[in-house]
Amino acid sequence: MASSPLKSILIVAAVAAVGFSAFYALRGKSPACAQNGKYMSTLSDCRAWGVDQATCAQAVDKARAVAARAAPKVETQFQCELQFTECFENPTGGFSPRPSFCLREGAEPTEIRYLEFGSDRRNRRVTKEVSIN
Repeated sequence: MASSPLKSILIVAAVAAVGFSAFYALRGKSPACAQNGKYMSTLSDCRAWGVDQATCAQAVDKARAVAARAAPKVETQFQCELQFTECFENPTGGFSPRPSFCLREGAEPTEIRYLEFGSDRRNRRVTKEVSIN
């Protein structure tokens, strides 16, 4: 008994749908903090992972310096909070988004990123992650 062409088309469509769903779910999902690092954004986050105070302070300062150079600056904290989820006053003046970063013991902060507000198709406020390194 030969299988019908409709049954073959449905099987191919189902396999394609499963493949597309798996690709869409897994795309861009790299493991956070490769090589056993920890993901953090503030001094207290860093201390909570058990990293010493001096290392934490250096890592946060370095990540903020990168964000102050690369991320957009705004005049006031209110404007900054309208555009970004969290802000800090940078030493050169103005406000910048607070970066989060990956830190491994004895290494420089990597995977520096911040969260920016945007709108979806229905004009709802959503956040998007912006990588800056």
